[in-house]
Amino acid sequence: MNVKIKYLLIFIIALGVMAVFTGIGSADDGPYVYIRYFNNGTGVDTYVYWNDSAENGGPYSFAWADDVLASGDDLDWQTETPDNAGTANAVFKLPVTKYINYFFRVSDGNKVTIARAFPVDFNNSTNSERYQNDYAHGNFGPGTGMCAACHTTHAALGEYLLRQATYYELCLLCHGNSSSQSKYDVETGRVYMGSETGWVDSLAGPIGSGVTGITSKHDVDDTADVMTSVYGSEPGKFLTFTCVSCHKGHGGKNDNYRLLKKTVYPADEEWNPQEVDFRAYAVVRDATVGEDVYFISGNTEFCAACHLDYDEGSAHYAGGVYNSVYKHPVTVGSIVYSAEAKGFWPAAGDYLPLQVDPGAGTTDKRNAVVCETCHFAHGTYKSFNVSLPDTGETISSQKMLRLDNYGVCQSCHKK
Repeated sequence: MNVKIKYLLIFIIALGVMAVFTGIGSADDGPYVYIRYFNNGTGVDTYVYWNDSAENGGPYSFAWADDVLASGDDLDWQTETPDNAGTANAVFKLPVTKYINYFFRVSDGNKVTIARAFPVDFNNSTNSERYQNDYAHGNFGPGTGMCAACHTTHAALGEYLLRQATYYELCLLCHGNSSSQSKYDVETGRVYMGSETGWVDSLAGPIGSGVTGITSKHDVDDTADVMTSVYGSEPGKFLTFTCVSCHKGHGGKNDNYRLLKKTVYPADEEWNPQEVDFRAYAVVRDATVGEDVYFISGNTEFCAACHLDYDEGSAHYAGGVYNSVYKHPVTVGSIVYSAEAKGFWPAAGDYLPLQVDPGAGTTDKRNAVVCETCHFAHGTYKSFNVSLPDTGETISSQKMLRLDNYGVCQSCHKK
C-alpha cells in the first residue's frame, strides 16, 4: 500500500538570514519574540523585541549567546538588561558579526522562548524592505513583504497559493545554487561564510537533482516521481517524499532545530505519529570550517520515524541486539550509552572527529553517537566501494556517508 505523507506546511525558504525559534531546555513557551536587522555600515545591528509587561507574564530575563560552554552542557549565555524593561516595548540592541549564529533567550525560569539569528549582508538603500524582516518563515509584522516570497494571491502555480508548482522548485528559489537569497545552498550542500571565506561544506550535504558528483541522497524532487522505498522499513513500503516530509515552512515559538517537524509520520500503514523534540544548535567558531552542530535530543528518534527498524529491539543500548545481530549503539534522547569497560564507544569527555573541528577543543557535547555522526541528512559526494580481500568482490553501498569507504569507522576507532 502506498503511503503519502501529508502536506501540511511548506518547506524552508530563507531570504538572507535565518532567525528561527527553537526550544533549548524549555519547560513552556515564553513570550512572542521578533527580530529586526539594520545595516550599520560595517556590520549589522540586531534588535530583539518582546512584551515584557506584567500583563504578558513579565518581567522576563534576557540573555544572548554565540557559542557553547567549555563543558558543552549548554549555550554560553550572556545576561543583559534590555531597554524598556517591564513594559510592552522591551528591546535589546546587539551589534553582531555577519555570518555568525546568535541565540536570544527570553525566560522567567519556567517559560522560555529561544530565537535564533544568522545575520548576513544586505543593503538598506537598495532593499529597504529586507532589513525590516529578513526572514521568510515567520516573525512577520504588518509591513512585511516576506509573504510574497512564497505565495501569490491570484496567480499561484501550486496549492496554498504557492508561487511554484512543486515544493522542490519553491525551496530552490532561495536555497538553490543560483540563488543569493540565503546563506544555505541545499542544492549543492554549502553554506556561505562571508566574502573573505566564501562557500564551505554544509552540515547536511547536497540534495539537488542533476548536481554532478552526488553518490547518495534523499530524493525530494517532486517535479518527477518521488515514490521511494525506505531503508530499514518493511519491503514494499513506499513514501511520497518531498522537502515538507521533514521540514515545515512557518516558524513559531520554540521550533525544532532547522524547522524540522515536531510530528513525524513513520513509514507504516497505521499513521502512528511520533512527537519528536529535535533540539540542537549550530555555532560558527571558525568561518573557514563553517558551522558546527551540537545535538541535544531527537536526532535518532527523528530518523527512526521512517527508518523504523533502527529503533526496534535493544540495539540502541551498548551491547544491544538488533534482529539477532549486534549493532552499533546510538543515543536515545540526550543519553549516551557507553561500554567504557571494553572501550568501544566514546566516554564522557571524548569527542567524535566527524562532528567537531579538531581546533575547537574536546570538551563539548558531541560525545554521543547519533545518526548524523556517520550520515549526512540530505546527501553526500562520498562513496563506499571496497574490494573484499578473500573474493575480490567489490561492495558498493553509499548510504549518505560522511567519509569515503571505512573512513567513518576509522575516524573514531583508528584500527
